[in-house]
Amino acid sequence: MTELDRSVAILGIGAAVPERRVTNEDLRDLVTGYDGEPDEFATWVDRVTHIQERRYSDPGEDGVRVLSLEACKKAIEASGVDPSEIDHLILCSFTFNDLYPGVHAWLVQELGLKCGSFILTAACSGSLWGITMGRSLVASGQCRNVLVIGAECITRAIDFADPLTAILFGDGAGAVIVGQKDDTEDTGFFGRSILRTEYADDTIRMWNGNAPDNLTQKADQPRDQDRTFITMVGGPRVLRNAVNRMAVAVVESLGFEAADLKQNNPELRALLNRVRLIPHQANGRIVDGLQSKLGLEADQVYRTVYLYGNTSAASNLLTYDHGVREGNMRRVPPPDGVREMGRIEPCGRPIEKGDLVVLTAIGAGYLYGAVAFIQSF
Repeated sequence: MTELDRSVAILGIGAAVPERRVTNEDLRDLVTGYDGEPDEFATWVDRVTHIQERRYSDPGEDGVRVLSLEACKKAIEASGVDPSEIDHLILCSFTFNDLYPGVHAWLVQELGLKCGSFILTAACSGSLWGITMGRSLVASGQCRNVLVIGAECITRAIDFADPLTAILFGDGAGAVIVGQKDDTEDTGFFGRSILRTEYADDTIRMWNGNAPDNLTQKADQPRDQDRTFITMVGGPRVLRNAVNRMAVAVVESLGFEAADLKQNNPELRALLNRVRLIPHQANGRIVDGLQSKLGLEADQVYRTVYLYGNTSAASNLLTYDHGVREGNMRRVPPPDGVREMGRIEPCGRPIEKGDLVVLTAIGAGYLYGAVAFIQSF
């Protein structure tokens, strides 16, 4: 039987997004290389991704810095933890500007903390890794509370000449306090985190533009550095892989195996019927596929992809925050043959204390996994 660790929990959450909304119609003016009918671009994006708008940081703005700070302030306030009792800060991101001394160090200063910090780069799965490391630091006794942030200004890494990638991404940030519990209530982390790596260099790629190219360039030669863009491939194979890997990670985080899902193990099914699932918002069709694979109801699977797109490391925490504060939403597709976007409407209820919550994600070609916990607030 999977055990509940009552000593460590997520104590509070916060999130932030830029003010600038970019609708599918707005995006049409930015994207090149789209070979469909111009007046069908917006409905095409909605059909293949379910995204209808996303948020962009203003040009010249350090989105990771600005959004992280706002999300952190909200998380600290929500948790009730005194900043003096935060012993570490983990920033999960791959689109930050300041490598050294680092935006993570700047956040420590701006928040008035006296603690260590580092940046963790695991792309779309970053928040799962960050929460797991925060939990481990607290459980070991090294820290009382750890501030974990998932933040991306991913629009700086978009190649707008690649329509299949450009339509997916937006900017955002989420933050949580992972800390010691001072009660014996049945809340806290459920079982162990599932973190997996599967190397696949033909799906998602991005070179490190900060690294000096000592192999091909002499030290005294000028450096004319190309901007680095994220490149991805899509298609049914990638969608199936994302759905299958996340489904297995969710099942394992609940203490079962893939065979138990296939055989509809009654104990596993009882847990799945309780789950409030917060998947990575990679693509609406992937989220729908995961819901179907796990046999969940629509109101159990929390979605923000329609309004924020894919925000990479921020995705799980941004959606978790929305689920706690606002509730859930779903997309009602248009009638067959009607060329219009789906209708977005409220669905289900907000996440509440005592809920069994599971976060799952996949990305980076590939890092994937899941983290389960009983909601403590």
